[in-house]
Amino acid sequence: MKLSSQTNLGIVALLFLAFTALSVVELRELQSNASEAVMLQAEKSALVYKQAVVQQVPLSPQAERLALETLLESAAAQPLVSAALVIDPDGKEILSAKAVSENTAPSWYSHLDPSPAFVKRVALYNSENNLVLTTSKSTLANGFFTVLVKNIAAFLVLAVLLSLFVVLVNRRIKRPVDDTVKKLNEIGSHNFTSPEITASSEDFKPLTEAANSLAGTLSTKFDELKRQSELFKKEASKDSLTMLANRSAFERHMRALLNDNASAQEKELIIVRLAHLGSINTKMGMVPGDNYIKAVANILVEETKNNHNIRFVFRLSGGDFALISEAMESAARELMLTNLAKQCASASPLRDGTKATFMGITRFVGTMTMPQIMESVDSALITAMKTQNGWQLASEISKVHSNTQWRERLNYIVSQQYADIMIQPVMNTDQNVPAYYEASGRFKDKDTNDVIPMAQLIPASERLDLIPQVDKLVTTIVLKKLEVTSQHVAVNLSIASIANAEFRDWLVKEVAKRKTLSHRLNFEVEDAALIQYREVTESLCRQLINIGCGITIERFGDNFASLSGLRAIQPQFVKLSGRLTQGIHTNKDNQLFISSLVSIAKGLNVKVIAEMVENEAESVALNKLGVDHQQGYYFAKPALWNVY
Repeated sequence: MKLSSQTNLGIVALLFLAFTALSVVELRELQSNASEAVMLQAEKSALVYKQAVVQQVPLSPQAERLALETLLESAAAQPLVSAALVIDPDGKEILSAKAVSENTAPSWYSHLDPSPAFVKRVALYNSENNLVLTTSKSTLANGFFTVLVKNIAAFLVLAVLLSLFVVLVNRRIKRPVDDTVKKLNEIGSHNFTSPEITASSEDFKPLTEAANSLAGTLSTKFDELKRQSELFKKEASKDSLTMLANRSAFERHMRALLNDNASAQEKELIIVRLAHLGSINTKMGMVPGDNYIKAVANILVEETKNNHNIRFVFRLSGGDFALISEAMESAARELMLTNLAKQCASASPLRDGTKATFMGITRFVGTMTMPQIMESVDSALITAMKTQNGWQLASEISKVHSNTQWRERLNYIVSQQYADIMIQPVMNTDQNVPAYYEASGRFKDKDTNDVIPMAQLIPASERLDLIPQVDKLVTTIVLKKLEVTSQHVAVNLSIASIANAEFRDWLVKEVAKRKTLSHRLNFEVEDAALIQYREVTESLCRQLINIGCGITIERFGDNFASLSGLRAIQPQFVKLSGRLTQGIHTNKDNQLFISSLVSIAKGLNVKVIAEMVENEAESVALNKLGVDHQQGYYFAKPALWNVY
C-alpha cells in the first residue's frame, strides 16, 4: 500500500475517533442543557402559578383547577418538555398535559441513551401539590441527529482537505525518493551523466548524497573499465608472439573491405601456411617453433615494406599468415611468392628437403562474401600442397573439386564414429585438483592417417555445414567414455551447433538419457553465442542445467553484451579470454581489467577460469586477482583420454 494511502487511513481513523468523542461530548451537553432547561421551566411555571394565585386569593376549586390546567398546557408547550403533571403528596396524578409534537424516541437513540428521561418536581404555592416536568427524549434525539449531521459533514470536508494535503505533502516528500529511484535506474542503464538530485528536506539529504556519490563513483569506474576495454580490444587485435594483427583484426578488416560502400577494385588474399611448424614443435620443442614463427613474421613484414602492392599482414593461427594486397600481374606475383618461399625455407631450422611453406591466393571484390573468399583461398591452399612450387591461384583450380574432397574427408570422419579425445585439466588452484577436464576431438585423414589441423578442419566444417555432425560425434564419444570413468569432463559446443535446432534437440535428449552422468558433464559455450543467438543459447543452457549439467561461458571479456546472458543463465564457470592472461604478471592494464571482470562474475556467483596459463608467474598473478581456476601448459598439455 502506498505511503499516502496509509497516511490517509491513519487520518480517517483519527478523525473517526475525534468524531465519536465529539459526538459523545455534545450528547452529554444536550442532556445537561435539556435538564437545566426543564429545571428552569419548572421553577418558572411554579413562579407564574404563585403570581396567579396571589392575585386571586382565595381561589375557588374551579378557579384553582383552571389555573393548574393553564399552567400545565403552558409548560407542556415548551420545546424540551414532553409532559407536565400535578401530583398530590401521595404521588397521585391530579392533572396532566403532554406535548402535542411528542413522539417516541428512535430506537438508535435509545441504544445511545438508555437512561430514563429527566424529571423535575417543584412544590406549588399555597398547596400541598407538586408540579412535575419530564424532558422530551424525542427532542433530544432530533437535536443529537442534527449534531451528527453537522459533525459528519465537518468530518467529510476535513477528511477530503487533509487527504489533499497529505497527497501534496507526500509528493513533495517523495520527490527526492523518486529522483533517487530514477537516478539508480539510470545508473543501471550505464547513464551516469544525469544532473545531481537534491533533497527537499534535511531528512532525505543522506539518501540523495549517497545516490549522487554512487553515480560519481560508478561513472569513474565505468569510464576506467571502458578505457581498459578499448585498450584490451587494441591489444586483443595483436598476436602476442609476433605482434602482428591477429585473426580478429583480419576478420574486421575483411568486413570493412566487403561492406556495401567498399570499392569494387579487385584485391588479393594470400594465405601462407608454415608446413614445417608441426614437425619443428615435435622434434625440437616449442621455443624453436616460436622463433621460426617470429622469423617468418619478420620476413612478411619486410615484404610489405618493400612491395608497394602488399598492404597488410596478419597472423591467423598457428603457422597460418594472411597477406592482403592489390591485384598483381602474374609475373610480379610469381616473383614475390618465389622470394617468400626461399626466405621462409632459409628461416626453417628443419632441413629435410620438404616444402617449408604452402601459399594459396585468391582475388576478391567488395561484392563477395567472406565465406566465398575463404572457400576460394582454402581450395587454392589445399591444391598448393600438391604443386611443385608450393603455391596456387584459386582462379586456376576447380573449387568444386576442393569442396568435394573436404566433404569426403569429413563424411569419412563422421561415418567412422571415432575420434581421439584429448583432455586438458582445469585446475582448482586452491585445492590443487582438477575441477574438470576440457575435451576436444582429434581427427585423422583417411588417406595419410595424419592428424587434420583444427585450423583447417573447423573452417571447412563450417563452410559445408558439418559442424553439428562433428560436435555430435565428439559428444557421443565423451558420453560413452563417461560411463566407464569417474572423471568430470567438458565438451565444447560450437556456435553453428547451438544455432542448429536439430542438434539442440538431439543433445538434450541424449544427455537426459544419461541423467546419472550429468553431474560430471560440462558444456563450454562461446560468449559470442549469447549475442548472435541469445534466445536459443539461453534456452539450451537452461535445459542442460535443469538436467544437472554444468555450463562454462568461454572467452569472457571479449563481448560485454553477453553480461545480460550471464544473469539469465547463471553458469557455473566463465573462462576468461586467453588474450587477457598471457603475460598477466607484467601487464598492469590487463590486471585491472581482469579484476573488474572477476568482480562482475563473482557478483553473479560464477567461478572464474583463466586459460592459456603458461608459467608460474602468470599463475601467481592470477591467484592474486582472485582467479582460482586455471588451465594451460603450466599445469598440463592436452593428452589422449584413455579409459580402457
